[in-house]
Amino acid sequence: MPQIKAVLGNVEVQTAKAKRSCSRHRNGQHKHDILKGELCLVVTDSDGSKHNYCEPSAIEILDRAGADLAALRQELCL
Repeated sequence: MPQIKAVLGNVEVQTAKAKRSCSRHRNGQHKHDILKGELCLVVTDSDGSKHNYCEPSAIEILDRAGADLAALRQELCL
């Protein structure tokens, strides 16, 4: 039986081993870094570039992804 494709294969949670820049808050008033030991969401693009997101941003990203997946599931089940 063929394996099921993992559509979220380019997303993972990591513990920062060194200071990282939050990709969502790189500039402006909310600029901050992800510090060593903090959890972050890492999204790898198809070209291999990685984007790091702080925990509050990660939760918002995952909430939106969950809503998008629920909408797709509902569309398939009609």
